[in-house]
Order: sequence, then C-alpha cells, then structure tokens
Amino acid sequence: MPIYEYRCESCEKQFEEYLSMSTKPAPPCPACGSPDVRRLISKINTEWLPSDVAWDRVGRSWD
Repeated sequence: MPIYEYRCESCEKQFEEYLSMSTKPAPPCPACGSPDVRRLISKINTEWLPSDVAWDRVGRSWD
C-alpha cells in the first residue's frame, strides 16, 4: 500500500497516510479536521543499491 503525503490548506500541517491506490478522496487533516488538503509530490525511494546491479551485464548504448 503506498504512502501519500498531504498538506492541510487551512493549518499548513503536513502528514502522511497509507492508502490503497483506489482511494480517491483525500483524508481530512488529523490536526484540525479540515477536508481542504492537498496531496504533495514526494521523492521516490528505492530499495536497491548501485552495488546490487551487475553493471558488466547492463547493455551499453554507446557500443
């Protein structure tokens, strides 16, 4: 289930929610209860490290 970040337009509180991708309406602000929240664009986090990639097997476009 993805984590979405929101910011309340009324009190400026930022918060996160675990929601299924099919959930359309934004949750109300946990601080003030306002339904006027905006979903934020957040960074993407990956779980792989560059050392996990077999770079010698990755095709090179400059060959």
